[in-house]
Amino acid sequence: MTNTLLIARRFNGPNNSGNGGYSAGLGAQLLPGADAVEATLRAPIPLDRALDVQTTDSGIDITADVDGVPTLIMALRPTQLATPDVESPGLEAASVAAATFRDINDHVLPHCFVCGPARAEGDGLRIFSDWLKDPAGIENPNAFPVVAAPWRPTPDLADAAGNIAPEFMWAALDCPGAFAINAEPILLGRMSARILRRPRVDQPVVVIAWAKGRDRRKHFAGSALFTPEGDLLAFSEQTWIQIDAHAPPKEL
Repeated sequence: MTNTLLIARRFNGPNNSGNGGYSAGLGAQLLPGADAVEATLRAPIPLDRALDVQTTDSGIDITADVDGVPTLIMALRPTQLATPDVESPGLEAASVAAATFRDINDHVLPHCFVCGPARAEGDGLRIFSDWLKDPAGIENPNAFPVVAAPWRPTPDLADAAGNIAPEFMWAALDCPGAFAINAEPILLGRMSARILRRPRVDQPVVVIAWAKGRDRRKHFAGSALFTPEGDLLAFSEQTWIQIDAHAPPKEL
């Protein structure tokens, strides 16, 4: 199979490249039937350009011509992913946590499609993950610290059946892991995700994430999505890479 994939400019993560979770989720749909998919990001994801998709022995490679050099952007392959032993803190607790999310001036990538506070409602996902609090007896049901946020999907995120499209569930699983790690600046290096069920866009979603340790510049995290009733919808494992600085925005 030879195909192409395009990441529209709206779906940026870093200033000049695609959001890793969204891009991986779009690419994962080219592996139909996979129980879970692992995406390894090798280079910044170009925006508004046709990227080449090629089959490999293990999955697919997504490549692009970068300054005249054929460059591997992302590699995806089927994988197995164990269900994490986590629980939802509930919609109320997630909303309380999100209320203390950083503002535009404190956010390293305020225009990120997933977590950017500079993105308007109906444009970005506006998933504002922060640490769970304990007001009025609301407790963290997990045995380790987690960040949490509510997500209220907008109608434009739906597929033809009215359910959240897979790429947006991958996107929602992405950035919360970075806030659980709290080691800026970092970039997503690898993400594996499994979607159990995709709800309708008129249903709120509870998002949580937690740190899973580090190895020098590599940081590890997990994330999960739940219904308001606490049913698990999707989950991911992530590897983040600590960097010196994010590239500044390009002048258009």
